[in-house]
Amino acid sequence: MPNFSGNWKMKSSENFEELLKALGVNVMLRKIAVAAAAKPAVEIRQDGESFYIRTSTPVRTTEIRFRVGEEFEEQTVDGRPCKVGPGTGAAHAWGSESERV
Repeated sequence: MPNFSGNWKMKSSENFEELLKALGVNVMLRKIAVAAAAKPAVEIRQDGESFYIRTSTPVRTTEIRFRVGEEFEEQTVDGRPCKVGPGTGAAHAWGSESERV
């Protein structure tokens, strides 16, 4: 597996607001999230298949830790829990089992 460790800058982003809308994020939070996500600073630390990712924007900083191939939980922009990984039925899954996005 390639080593992704380092500091990263976003090159481009497309349809982020549409994604947030489909996830049910309200219009005010969508506008804040889109503005904040325009220039995130991302730090990735990798040790084999274990990752630590810190994403910093003017609005907030998030940190996640996970192992490739294992399910983990993070939060959506509006604070809802989100399960990610194999077994979730999608790369990202929001909501209950019956309302996966």
